[in-house]
Amino acid sequence: MDQQIWFTEQVKKYEDSIYRLSMSILRNPDDAADAAQEAICTAYRKLYSLRDKSKFRPWLMRILANECYGMLRERQRYVDIDSLPEQEAPAETAVSEPLWQAVCDLNEDMRAVVVLFYYEGFSIQEIATILKISIANTKTRLYRARIRLRMMLGEEMK
Repeated sequence: MDQQIWFTEQVKKYEDSIYRLSMSILRNPDDAADAAQEAICTAYRKLYSLRDKSKFRPWLMRILANECYGMLRERQRYVDIDSLPEQEAPAETAVSEPLWQAVCDLNEDMRAVVVLFYYEGFSIQEIATILKISIANTKTRLYRARIRLRMMLGEEMK
């Protein structure tokens, strides 16, 4: 199969995951779309470096996470992140609104780990690779995010 066709099929296959991760990090639809587009272009240019095609998804998500964090660093030079509009749940997410809102309210580090683990189904090892953090740090962030979500959702249920 032609490499360009294969790449296009893979990107289409993971389109929702790409957008969901970029939204979870950037929390702005326009920036998320820009980051996704840049990550896809970068991935295509560097496709030669992908040794195992079965690892395409984590490889692409790592490129996307790098792009998103780069945009955040750039944005922090010009705009206060707290002044940006709140993120809405993606339409394809079959999750209760309070849960998604609680996930969106987590800090950036915990939010990315939760989205990659629960929404995208990546393993702890894959998340550590994507975010360039240790496995222990990944587990810690996930643990703290669970505690924080329980607290946040417990308060809403009262």
